[in-house]
Parts: sequence; C-alpha cells; structure tokens
Amino acid sequence: MASSEIFYSGSKYPFEQAYGGFTGSRAYHAPVRDIAYPTDPLTANQLKKVSDKISTGTQTIEVSGLGLTGGGPMKHLASIPRQHWKEIDRLRQLTGVELTFHGPLVESTGFSRGNWSEDQRKEAETQMMAAVELAQQMNSDKKDKKGIVMTFHSNNGLPEVERKVVFKRNPDGTIAEGGEKVVSMSVFNERTGEIGTLPFTLKKDYYEGKEESIKERLDKFNEERWTNQIESVFVNSTRANNELLKALSMEKKVKKEMEEGGAEFEGVFDTYKVYKENYGDYKKGIEELGKVLPKTAENVNGIMTEVHNADFFVRESFNQMKELYNIAYADAERRYQKGNHDEKKIGGEALNKLNNYAKELKSAFKYYEQKSDILQLKKKVEEGTRLLGEKTVRPETYRPLRDFAVDKGSDTFSNVALHAYKNASSKGLAPGIISIENPPAGMSGLTRAEEIRDLVIASRKKFVQKAVEQKLMSKEKAIATADSIIGATWDVGHINSIQKWGYNRKDVITQAKTISGYVKHMHIADNLGFEDAELPVGMGNVPIDEILNAQWGENFRKAKKTIETGDWFSRQGGLGMTKTPVTESLSGLTAPVYSMGSMGDAGAAYWNQAVHPDAGYFGGLGPVNPEIHHSIYGGGFSGLPAYLGGEIPGKATNSSFSGAPLD
Repeated sequence: MASSEIFYSGSKYPFEQAYGGFTGSRAYHAPVRDIAYPTDPLTANQLKKVSDKISTGTQTIEVSGLGLTGGGPMKHLASIPRQHWKEIDRLRQLTGVELTFHGPLVESTGFSRGNWSEDQRKEAETQMMAAVELAQQMNSDKKDKKGIVMTFHSNNGLPEVERKVVFKRNPDGTIAEGGEKVVSMSVFNERTGEIGTLPFTLKKDYYEGKEESIKERLDKFNEERWTNQIESVFVNSTRANNELLKALSMEKKVKKEMEEGGAEFEGVFDTYKVYKENYGDYKKGIEELGKVLPKTAENVNGIMTEVHNADFFVRESFNQMKELYNIAYADAERRYQKGNHDEKKIGGEALNKLNNYAKELKSAFKYYEQKSDILQLKKKVEEGTRLLGEKTVRPETYRPLRDFAVDKGSDTFSNVALHAYKNASSKGLAPGIISIENPPAGMSGLTRAEEIRDLVIASRKKFVQKAVEQKLMSKEKAIATADSIIGATWDVGHINSIQKWGYNRKDVITQAKTISGYVKHMHIADNLGFEDAELPVGMGNVPIDEILNAQWGENFRKAKKTIETGDWFSRQGGLGMTKTPVTESLSGLTAPVYSMGSMGDAGAAYWNQAVHPDAGYFGGLGPVNPEIHHSIYGGGFSGLPAYLGGEIPGKATNSSFSGAPLD
C-alpha cells in the first residue's frame, strides 16, 4: 500500500508519448552515443570541462573553441596550453568517448570593420588553420579513420545576404506561386570593399504592366550609380571645354596684336607648353612683351590662365575615366572568366571594345604630354563616356552579396580543408572534417540551406582544383577526399527562426532536405520560431522528429547530434552551463535505454518513458519510500557525521544504528 505521505517534487517536463514516436519500424530513436554535449564556451580550461562531461556518462563531447568572452576570435584558443590538447586526446582514448570541435567565430569572407579586403580574408583563413591544427591534436586516429569533425560558422559579422518572406499560401498550405518575395538584398562593391543593403518595396510598373523584381531593382540601381559617375567625368570635361573656348576665342586677337607689334605668337598650346614646363622662360618672355605691348601681354597671361584651368579639368576627367575604365574592365573580365555562356560572350565583346579604346586613350595622352595639347585628350575622354555608357560595357558595380560571400568563403574553406589534409598527412593522422554551420537565420551572411549547399559545393570544387595543381593527388582521389572532408553542420534551431517571416514547419523540413546530402554533423536546439532561444528538445516547434525520420534523412541519422541549450539554462535561475540537459535531450530524441539488438522495437524502452512522473525513474525513491523519510528518521548513513561520510555536521543525533548519540 502506498504511503499517504506524498510530497510534490516538482515537474520533470514530461513529453507526450507521441513525441519522437515510440513504436513502429519507421520511428528513429537516437542512440545515446550519438548525442553530444558541448563544453563551456566561457572558459579556456577545456581539459577540466571535458573531464567533467565524461564524469556524467556522456559518450560524445563537443570541445568549444568559440571564445565568447571577447578579445578576438582566437583569444580563447590562445589561452589553452598546448599540453591540454594532448591530454584531452588521452582522456578520449582512456574512456572511449568521441570528440567533436566547434571552432572560433571567424568571418570567413574577410569582411571586417565595415568593409572587405583580401588581407582580412587571409587573416581569417590563418586563424581557422591554427584552430584546425589545435583540434587535430585531440584525435590521434590514423589516417584511415574519419577523424574529428571541426565546425565553423559560414559567416560571423557579414550582413544577411538577402531577406525573404512568405506572404501568400495555397489552401493546402504550400507557398503560392509568387508568394515568396525577397524584401531586401545586401550588395557589394568589390573594388571599394563597400557593402550595403538594397531595400526593396514591391512596386507595380503600370507602363509595363508588371511588378518590378529585385533583380530589376538592382539593375536600375547599378545603372543610376554608373550614370552618375560618368556624368561626373563629363562635367569636368565640359568645364575644360568652357575654359578652352575662352582661350581660343582670344587667340586670334592676341596673334593679330603681336603681328602688328612686330612679334610672333606661337599658338595657344605651344605657348602653354613653355608656361607649363619652364615657367621662368615664359615669365621672362612675357615681361619683355609687356614693355612693348602691355595689353597684349596681359591677354596672353589671361589665355594661359584659361588653358591652365582647362588642363586641370581635363586631367581630372582623365583620371576619373581611368578609374571607371578599370571598374568596367574588371567586371567584363569577371563575366568572361566566371559567367555562363551568354555572360562569357558579352564579357568578351566588352573586353575587345575596352582594349581598343585603351590604345586610343594612351595615344592621346602621349600626344598631350609631348605637345601639351589638351584638346585631343579631352575629345578622347568624351568618347570614353559614350563607350562606358553602352549596356554591354556597363558593369555591375554592385553585385548581390550572396555570390560574393560564396566565392570568397569558398576560397577560405577550401584552403583550410587543404591545410587540414596536409597537416594530418604529415603526421600520419586522419584529417578530420571541415563542417560549415548555418548561423541563426537573419543574423549573419549565408544561413539558408541553398546558401550553405552552394558554399560547400564551391569549397569542394576549389579544393579539388588546388589539390591537383599542387600534385597532392589525382583528380579522382581529390574529388573523393573533398566530399569526405568538407561538409555541413546543420543547426535545426538556427534555421527554425525563419518562421517569423511567414514560413512554417514544412518549410523548415524542406530546408533540411535541401542540405541533407551534405550533412556531416548536427546541432540541435529547440525554439518557437522567433529567436534562437536554445530550448531543450521537445519544448519548441522545431521539426526535429520529422527530419530524423525522413526517408532522405540518413545523413542526419548517422551524424553526431550536439545539444545546444546553454542559452535556456542560463535564463533559468542563472544555471549557465553547470547543468547538462541530459534527461530532456534523451527524452526529446527518444533515445533507447538499452541496446535494442534482438529485443526489437516491441521490447525496447525509451528515456521519454522514464521521465514520465508515474514512471518515476528520475523521481527519486517515489511515494512509497519518499526521500524525506531518510533525512527525518535517519535511514541509511545520512545521519552520520560528515567526517564519517554522512550529511550532518558534528555529532549524529538520529543514527539508525542506535537511539543514542555517537560520542
């Protein structure tokens, strides 16, 4: 008979038995060994934190190199003694645990301090390579093994490449045609390193009878900016023209005055050459002329002033033209080298036109330097404004940041992966896996499945190219190696926050399906679709179960699953990382209590059954034998003094051994 003395022990957050699926051959139950827990990212003492995690019984641990305490991305890792990495490896070998690694938050593209530069990208690349070398020390497996998974965010600090929203659905819940729109796009000027946002408001073009697309808006934006730059060149050329007209209109008058006075005027530009290159001789000559023809000398000085002003404006327009020429040429070259068939053709035509114009412009400039004749140079600059205004030559000054981020990010990740391979090979060790994680949606750069997928594909492609060029391996082996060591870490909690823009659970599942073929690792946390709240599994609406049980979800099922719930625990009374959400995680992922083996699904028991309040696995001794009895009535050894292993300081007063104190 149960005792009437029942004490409330607090909720254990039981989950519905349907969550994760208890029965049925299709239901996936995450093995305990595949569930990983991260170490504390706030401390450099990762050795102790790994040891602490091992003591809990955790079989897979993610060592943190995040460095969330500030001081730069490498501050955290730089504070870890090199001996600690080897000691962590020894613990791994001793206990049989498996390790993964979360690298520092580095901006892989080279965007920093408000702009981009190649030097900044190389700096980020160097930092990631250093992190890889440290992480590889934690796994002394030989090269025939897989090696450690090393996760790096795709971006950290790069603006969101584009914002999409869903505003219209079909009756069956699917997104209606045209119901998903890009509402803002980040754009990039590679020449200046400038990154900006192109806001987009749906506008109907009543003349054309259609809505303006984001691509059309960007094309119009580029055209307007380019036209303004060309107009600036033309403005300076016009100013030069006005000054020249004044000078040339006075030339005949001065020439006539000097002929009548018995002198000779060599012409505007010949005189200007002396004025420009040997002002002392000019000044001496003009003083001599002033003694005879003072008014004429004054007019000559006036002409030289006008020509000098015109020269300044022509030189300014010439320098502007060179800069615009370089922008147009670089863009034409990019289209010719990296574009599709049509872009290659347009780029090639633009390059031919620009090369021919450059020859003519150089010839005009050479004549200008020899004769100080600014007229020909001015005319040639004006021809350039017309050429650069042609549609086939006009560059995409600002391009979608998405394309740029994939291009530069893949430069970094391919180099990091190649370094990991070479560093491990030199030591006869497994290279490990460079796994690219999606940051929280809307917070940074490349976050969606199609974006991470394209980054992985581009990184693999460049890895193959570099490995073959450096004669490290054959192309066939390079392809296989790239597929093996470059992949994605898919954070289901991060992507779930797209729901705040009109997406739903099915759309989140579609995102997982898109990236599924490239997944090497998982990060799991729950949330309600608004923010990356890092709730324990089952407390939000992240479709974890649907993803893990999907027909296409094999890579998710095979992957280690790191539970990231630090933010939630930090908001529950300041517990921070002192508590590991073991029970919640095991329950939410319906992990089996035992190895099922021959027992089959029918005989299996799962952790989400154990946390039910009636099951009482985590409920202590239960209502029949409540724990409080032992502290009140001295059951067991709890009444012994502390120096004898008990809980009571000083002398025992209620020991079960006798009714008298133990003196």
